[in-house]
Amino acid sequence: MTDWESKLTARPGLTLGLVLAALIVWRLIAARDAGLNLSVDEAQYFIWSLDPAWGYFSKPPLIAWTIAGAGLLCGDSETCIRLPALLLFTATAWVMAALAARLFDARTGMWVGIAFASTLLSSFYARFMTTDSLLLFCWALSLMFFLRALETDRWRDWLALGVAIGFGLLAKYTMVIFLLCALAVLWLDHRPRIGLKATVAALLGLAFLIPNALWNQDHHFATLRHTAELAQLDRELLRPASLANFALAQFAIMGPLLLPALLVAAADRQSWRTDPRQRLLVLFSLPILAGFLLLSLLTRANANWGATTYIAATVLAVAMLVQRNHRRWLVWAIIINLLLAAALYHWHRLAPAIGVPITRNTDPFHAVRGWDTSGRQLAEQMRATGCHAVISRDRGTLVELAYYARRTLAVPVTPLAYNPGGIPRNHFDLTADIADRAFDCAILVGRFGDDQVKHEFSTAEALPAIDVPDKGILQPMNTWRVSGFTGYGGVASGR
Repeated sequence: MTDWESKLTARPGLTLGLVLAALIVWRLIAARDAGLNLSVDEAQYFIWSLDPAWGYFSKPPLIAWTIAGAGLLCGDSETCIRLPALLLFTATAWVMAALAARLFDARTGMWVGIAFASTLLSSFYARFMTTDSLLLFCWALSLMFFLRALETDRWRDWLALGVAIGFGLLAKYTMVIFLLCALAVLWLDHRPRIGLKATVAALLGLAFLIPNALWNQDHHFATLRHTAELAQLDRELLRPASLANFALAQFAIMGPLLLPALLVAAADRQSWRTDPRQRLLVLFSLPILAGFLLLSLLTRANANWGATTYIAATVLAVAMLVQRNHRRWLVWAIIINLLLAAALYHWHRLAPAIGVPITRNTDPFHAVRGWDTSGRQLAEQMRATGCHAVISRDRGTLVELAYYARRTLAVPVTPLAYNPGGIPRNHFDLTADIADRAFDCAILVGRFGDDQVKHEFSTAEALPAIDVPDKGILQPMNTWRVSGFTGYGGVASGR
């Protein structure tokens, strides 16, 4: 061990804490400098958070609850809405370090925590409030409690495992895969642990979904249908391009040097066949990655769908590098990951410096710019008309305008859905269709014709167009002050 590593690992917990704290500060400063608007999903989650429920159209409820809790502490700014993601990814790195320390040693734990915090998975998703921040934290915590339960067989560890699984399921249904991985570990290495305590833990976790299941039942199983539709397995038989894109994306997510390390560790079958620690990590990572690779061959798979792979996978890869004294590879893997993160965070300043103009095609964040301008313009119309509701047929336009108009006016703005087809495509079609929701007046936003608007509303006054982002470019969008909805096509209806 070199002198620099001896100094670095003399107090691994302190070193890890300082690194994670530095990353929090850097990410907060970088986010403030970039000035990114909320994404469509973030704006949607915020609006959900204003109406706490046991379920929503496309996701279980934990993300809305988390944003609501953050709002009580720090308000409704973009920074506050996103703060839980940053803190949760930091906490996940800390839990992973504790997990690796329990499996191997404190020095390995320190490297695992730093390595995970450096990945683009952490760097990108710590910047936006998504369900992945909640899922990965619950997954890491569940894995820690599972390991403790295997070692001690204490009721409190099994019950803690059940609670962690339950919250994970309320974050994202993907958490059910954890139960399958745990069952594989129990069957292969810990059959005496298959009994009452393990069963209670699993049932406790699943019981968290009962209120969500009842909500789905009351809403025609909207979330389950939406989740099934994402697969699109009936479209094309095989999609090799989708497989290639998904596989390449994994190198970006874990890192161009860390993922090869994982593949080397996975290829060493003798080690994980004889070492139950490595076998546990393999069973909680490689089958998940393989499953999503197969899914990407059959349908369009988002790069982050296999994110739970990288909890155990990072521990496995880093432990292999530490045990084999490949620390230089590990250090370079972390440095390269952080350089990639820096390029991503500061691209708006780096690009002009190297002669690359910032355009829709060169700005990776073009989709989260311009909505604050649109919201301010809508807010001015609301001030002038006295209407505090907005109607749109497009979910993204609806939630972004509702959030940024609310921020400008500092009063609630009601989003209402224009859904002539009657088939819910999102949460607002399901719960806020203008055919079912009474309103005094609203601002209708969209590419509608004057005749159509006047036919469907008893009063309709054309207003100046507002600028709405379309693929990174502000485009004029027509608006009207409307009231007295008479039905789609002018035919009264109610559902």
